[in-house]
Amino acid sequence: MNADWQQFLEQQGAQFDEHGRVTTFGEPDLERVLVKHGPVVAPLTGMALVQVSGEDAKTFLQAQLTNDIEEVSNKAGQLSAWCDPKGQVLALFWIMMYERDYYLIFDASLKETILKRLQMFVLRSKVTLTDRSDDLALLGYGGDFGDLDLQRALDAKVKETWSAAMVPMEGLRKIKAMKIPGPYHRYLLLGPVDQMKGAWEKLLVNADRTNHYDWHLMDIVAGIPVVTDAVSGRFVAQMLNLDKLGAVNFKKGCFPGQEIIARLHFRATVPKRMFRLHSDAPIEAAPGETFSAEDEKGKRIEFELLWQRPDPIEGQLVQAVANVKTLAQAQGDLNVNGQPLRIEPLPYPVLDED
Repeated sequence: MNADWQQFLEQQGAQFDEHGRVTTFGEPDLERVLVKHGPVVAPLTGMALVQVSGEDAKTFLQAQLTNDIEEVSNKAGQLSAWCDPKGQVLALFWIMMYERDYYLIFDASLKETILKRLQMFVLRSKVTLTDRSDDLALLGYGGDFGDLDLQRALDAKVKETWSAAMVPMEGLRKIKAMKIPGPYHRYLLLGPVDQMKGAWEKLLVNADRTNHYDWHLMDIVAGIPVVTDAVSGRFVAQMLNLDKLGAVNFKKGCFPGQEIIARLHFRATVPKRMFRLHSDAPIEAAPGETFSAEDEKGKRIEFELLWQRPDPIEGQLVQAVANVKTLAQAQGDLNVNGQPLRIEPLPYPVLDED
């Protein structure tokens, strides 16, 4: 993280954990409630920013990622994954073009591993991978009327999901905004620290601050998996619902794990899927660990935890992967240690027959 950016955020009341993620601005319960009502602005200091440059950058990424990099331009970004040869997701990337180069935005817990592994595939290609996490800053912004608020605050008109544009306002013209899936109108803002300070102040005229962890509440509701080092390499792309999110293109050329992912798509049903759950009490498991629920007849259903956070109202919002067939055969309501566990709807159908 850029030291100047960190100092600026600390002056705003930001508190950081050992991973450099903002945990709170001093009022965690309020920050969580604000996520539900918006608009909110969150410094995403726990995300890595990797620049992919060079004349072979597009060809290189096209051969590595699950989505079609041809669809990324100065005006459009995308969600894509990088998988191992078994089709298991190593990292999930938010991708945008910034100053003519591609930028991969992903959880910083994976930065060293992903950079080292990606570099192995560069070989003789004219591609340079550069960690820009200490040079640039990333903000998340979202709310019910986030598109209008963004236009009022920064004069930026970015209306459609995955559309991207530079901020035209004087003094902020090196900032790029990309609209990402909701809930609400939600954006990633990328730019140099000095200009991001100005954007922060303008956005806060009509918004409130929230933290990195509660920003992920919106990912859970949007059905976008939170992929950290704890779950990297554990799940085939479809098990994280990436096919439902448009993050896998089945018509593009080869990429690591394509054969497994394509076979699962064309010839078989997906045995596991990611679900959005609501628990009345915290789940006693960390990301990457397994927890059990029981149905009314005492049958155990195993879940693999991706992420959980307190719900803005009550209980816990949980993102976890489970066996589809086993879950479908459950009888009656589920519980974890006697506390109700409910499956909540996602913005897309999880099962092919839905």
